Amino acid sequence: MYEAPEQFKVPEEVKEFQKDCDSLGMVSDGKNWFVTPEWSRKFKAHYEKLLKLAESGEPWSQYNLGSMFILGYLYSSKEESEKNYEADVMSGSKWLEKAARQGFVAAVDTLVVEGVGPESDRLRGISKQVEKEHPEYIQWDKDENMPVIMPSHFEAVWERAYGKDR
Repeated sequence: MYEAPEQFKVPEEVKEFQKDCDSLGMVSDGKNWFVTPEWSRKFKAHYEKLLKLAESGEPWSQYNLGSMFILGYLYSSKEESEKNYEADVMSGSKWLEKAARQGFVAAVDTLVVEGVGPESDRLRGISKQVEKEHPEYIQWDKDENMPVIMPSHFEAVWERAYGKDR
């Protein structure tokens, strides 16, 4: 999870959700990982609390609600997850967009990497432009031969998409 951006106070409900995310119980069916039924029930309870805050405009709740949908934390089986996947990723992307528009840069990261819809597509296009102009924002983990996208990259994407002059 991201550290709290200084301008956003983290509500207690979000802290409780993130604590559970850190100790998340998951199971494997041999190919895929799923939340256990016990944890699915816990996350459904978190959903109710976060939804109220997210609807009131609280960006931490919007970000975490969006992440909960995209990560499939509300389902404890492959069948449930697959059945709801498209609608949940769309719902999650909408909540992430609300947080991003308020300056919550972590939401931009998730929208670029996992979001769907026109706003995610627009942000991915901006991300590609930023990557070309600032290759130093992408570093390589030599041990795993994987790119590590620096927070400055997503900050630049946010600035172009939603910055002061927009």
